[in-house]
Amino acid sequence: MDFFATLTKKQKTTAFDSSSEMHFFLDNSALLADLPQFKGFMRATAPFDVIRANIILRALQNKELIQNALGRINKHGTDEEKAHLKETMEAFLETLPYLKEGKERIFVPIFPRTINRLYAGDFEKFDERPYKSLLRGYSESLAIDPFDAYGYALYDSYFTKLILVDKNDKEAVFLDYDSHSLFAVNVDGRLNSRIALFDKYLGKTYTNHLLERVKPVVAAYLAGDRETMIDALVDNGLISRKLIFKIYYEERKVFSKIYR
Repeated sequence: MDFFATLTKKQKTTAFDSSSEMHFFLDNSALLADLPQFKGFMRATAPFDVIRANIILRALQNKELIQNALGRINKHGTDEEKAHLKETMEAFLETLPYLKEGKERIFVPIFPRTINRLYAGDFEKFDERPYKSLLRGYSESLAIDPFDAYGYALYDSYFTKLILVDKNDKEAVFLDYDSHSLFAVNVDGRLNSRIALFDKYLGKTYTNHLLERVKPVVAAYLAGDRETMIDALVDNGLISRKLIFKIYYEERKVFSKIYR
């Protein structure tokens, strides 16, 4: 019996399917239909997969919004606005989601950092090859896997609503209020584990001070201390003792067959 899979299977129904993240996905997922690299994300149903799909969708939206804004200024802007294009665009850029890396901002993480510098302010390079193609549409040859390129930092950005709880060199753990989950994400931007909170055997679900309550769970998880993690889940009212007893019971049955 996989511990984390059992937590997900036994979790109470959450509000994720009616959340703003799910609504955004349903409203915009059709944008992925003609993009071979990302088309698979159209089938996302699990919360973490929807969040990943939305990162790509917001990147695509940023690309179009920035390009459209540049087009309007170049066509209808004043000489002053055109002469100081970076300053003209700055207030608009700050309204968009982005990933902060040092002094740089990544607005379109489906492209590498070099191309993102164009979208963040080096607008004159759009007139040069091979970047002209970006203004004409989606460039498949320039696209990259954003999760490989930017790792778990991408989830700790304005592209998601996730809250970073703690991290080490190998993993970062995020809290998602909508799905009542902790997501442990590795350096390649992939999900290692989902700790689904609030199982069906709990009484009333209390979400007050949730961030503080999950911190000892995350600390134990990152330390590789399973028993302390389980104790912290129970002690903080995040998982029922009944479910833990059921898990231990099933594990003992499996072990008894192995070592019979």
